[in-house]
Order: sequence, then structure tokens, then C-alpha cells
Amino acid sequence: MNIFICFNNMAAMLRNEVGWFDDEENSADNLSMRLANDATFVRAAFSNRLSIFIQDGAAVIVGLLIGAVLHWRLALVAFATLPVLCISAVAQVFTHSSGFPNITNYFPL
Repeated sequence: MNIFICFNNMAAMLRNEVGWFDDEENSADNLSMRLANDATFVRAAFSNRLSIFIQDGAAVIVGLLIGAVLHWRLALVAFATLPVLCISAVAQVFTHSSGFPNITNYFPL
């Protein structure tokens, strides 16, 4: 994923006109620093989100299994609240911003 983002950023930069590189904010050192920072940000965002997703999913599954083994009536209550938790998680994802910068601001196509 990280290589894909870097490749697309570089391709977007190379599509610009020659005069675009004359600006001080679009100099070679600033562009390379921006590419490196964006790649680091993408790597950190995906690794953190993926690890949290795996940890939370495993906790839900283990909790439901322990509840089913120890007391099946309590596990039924947990199963009943599971759709509400899933809907709230999806709603939270859609209401919060993704945290990624708008790439078109940096590299106009």
C-alpha cells in the first residue's frame, strides 16, 4: 500500500507543468521531503488501524466464546447487543475523518 501511494504521488508530481517546479514550495528537496512524510504517515495510519481492528475483533470473539462456555444465557445477551455495537462502529467510521491529507492540495492533477 505504501509503495502504491508513493508511486501515485510521484506520478501526480510528474504530470505538472515545468513552471510548477520553479516555485520555492515545489523545489526538489521540498517535494522529496513531502513524499517521505506522506509515506511515513500512511504506513503509521494503516499499521495502527489494522492492529487495533485485529485486537478488538479477537477480544469480541474470545469474550463471546467465554460467555457461551460459562453461562449461555449471558452469551445470548452479548449476542443481542453485538449488532448495536457493529452499527455504532460503522457510524463512527463514517462520521470521523479518515485522517489522510488531501493529496490534491499538494499535487494538483
